[in-house]
Amino acid sequence: MNIENFLINIDDSIQNALQKIKINAHGIIFVTDDNKVIGCATDGDIRGALLSNNSINIPIRNSVNKNFTYLYEQNASRENILKLLDSKISVIPILSQEDELISIASHKNIDWNKKYKIISKAKSPVRISFAGGGTDLTNYFQFEDGVVLNTTINKFSHAILQKRDDKKIKIYSYDFDICLEYANIGEIAYDGQLDLIKSVIKLLNPEFGFELTTYSDVPVGSGLGGSAVVLSAIIGAFNNFRINKLTPHDIAELAFQSERIELNLSGGWQDQYATVFGGFNFMEFSGNENTINPLRISEDILNELEDSLVLCYSGISHNSGDIHNTQKENMVDKKEFAEIAKDIAYEMKSKLLKGQLDNFGELLHKAWLTKKNFSSKITTPYLDELYDYAIENGAIGGKLLGAGGGGYFLFYVPTFQKIKFIKALKKKGLIVDTFTFDNKGLRSWITKEKNSGY
Repeated sequence: MNIENFLINIDDSIQNALQKIKINAHGIIFVTDDNKVIGCATDGDIRGALLSNNSINIPIRNSVNKNFTYLYEQNASRENILKLLDSKISVIPILSQEDELISIASHKNIDWNKKYKIISKAKSPVRISFAGGGTDLTNYFQFEDGVVLNTTINKFSHAILQKRDDKKIKIYSYDFDICLEYANIGEIAYDGQLDLIKSVIKLLNPEFGFELTTYSDVPVGSGLGGSAVVLSAIIGAFNNFRINKLTPHDIAELAFQSERIELNLSGGWQDQYATVFGGFNFMEFSGNENTINPLRISEDILNELEDSLVLCYSGISHNSGDIHNTQKENMVDKKEFAEIAKDIAYEMKSKLLKGQLDNFGELLHKAWLTKKNFSSKITTPYLDELYDYAIENGAIGGKLLGAGGGGYFLFYVPTFQKIKFIKALKKKGLIVDTFTFDNKGLRSWITKEKNSGY
């Protein structure tokens, strides 16, 4: 829409005003004085002036209606435009703070502001696993059923997606400080740079160009299921633009496919389900079906457990794929430890539901001792030293989260010892993180943002 066809100077003639009204085809012209809109004139106003003066060369100033309806830019929302349209105001000028015409809104142009674009956003929570990890590996539960107890917390991976008008693709990861650009999706190839993100884009195969930005609240290699969390957030952002929406199960399975099948990275199934569904879940895995069972836990128990758990970053990033490869090889030979891990998961679930939380903490310790038997790469002398130090300073139990080898420790500490315990960890130079439980899982939404890029 050319706004010049809606503007005429106050000293210009009625003849020129009529010519512009004919061009803009809206039956109205807006009159300016020193570039500021001071009023309007409809074709009816002009006809009335012609009847009185019988000349098309008189100035338009004689026909100006200064009591006209308009909206300033900051108030020109869809809601306010619809209200005026419903009040039979068919053409609404949008003015700047300096009273200059910016655009015209009408029933054909409600979304007048082309400076804004639709942005799809999503965030997915990381998980902490209490027991059963390893029994969610496919090569184990195809023969022996697996179980895992986990929950999600209020630390997230985020995805921001904006469509482009062309086929170009821009991917930016804040976590790795890497920006990749492609002319189209066909140019995307695996080369060691953001391959995880590329894998899910290839599977989704969007028909439009886009700009995708990702970032996480936790460091890479944290042991909090970060890979699955990033993938789920990306899928959630793309899902907003799909006509046939993916279900939570679809999203979790697509995230699994991206990481485990497309990239052939070893690992289990729990991370994908945990981040998409959120909350406390007791997961059961078998060759026939994976079942996600949400747990109903009282607020009192949740609050007390939340107050008794401490996250401590070991300062070491881990490579879960290497550990899972070794663990997969050992699962059959060390079947007795897998059975113990499953028994602990069942018992922890029972203690949790009954609020026997100190017993829950003791089982966390037992789960860690059992987990270390699955692979020699799960722990190191340094990590064992940190764990022993935590126990000496008040923790009842704890474990490395994720596959092991580094990342975060989770400790259970009676609440009356928690402050002293945290001080002891900080005294040793360790990073302690507080958190709350998250029960919503993946969430995604649409927003409008200015075209300023990321």
